[in-house]
Amino acid sequence: MAYDFMNEPGQVDQVIVTGKTKSMSNLVSEGGCNTCLSEYPLEFKDLLSFKEYKISGSCQKCQDEVFGPTK
Repeated sequence: MAYDFMNEPGQVDQVIVTGKTKSMSNLVSEGGCNTCLSEYPLEFKDLLSFKEYKISGSCQKCQDEVFGPTK
């Protein structure tokens, strides 16, 4: 069985996404960010931001613009 890092909060400092996977929402683009059209690879500063990307398809820059930067 593969190790599931998604259930280990605080254990991942950065996530780099190189393409869409089957576990991502239908809202996630095949090409990158849905909002600003940044292309893969996309970098996320933490696991929470990556989880949001899997739902909304928004890159880190766009998430920061919507939610404000994390402290």
